[in-house]
Amino acid sequence: MAYILELLGMEHDRAFMSYVPRPYNGDVLLFRASKQLPGMLADRSLGWKEVIKGHLEICELPGHQQNILVEPRVVRLAEELQSRLHAHIDEAAKATDMVAEPVLVD
Repeated sequence: MAYILELLGMEHDRAFMSYVPRPYNGDVLLFRASKQLPGMLADRSLGWKEVIKGHLEICELPGHQQNILVEPRVVRLAEELQSRLHAHIDEAAKATDMVAEPVLVD
């Protein structure tokens, strides 16, 4: 088992070293923890600013990066995500309402 884990670790390292991120033209909402592990990127966007070419919105959540996906912190993440999804749906509905219906003339 240790041999398999070692091979897996080597493959992971090789993939990590050879990966070259490509630009992303869409908009992104980045959830990040307010407290990062020592040695993490100091950049508020955690390095994504260089890749995202659309609008990058950063939502900072209280806690450490390793605990925002567990109780009780995950509740705050879910609330933020739900709020933003509802706002996006409402925005899309308004945009749809603004499109004029075609008028048929006899």
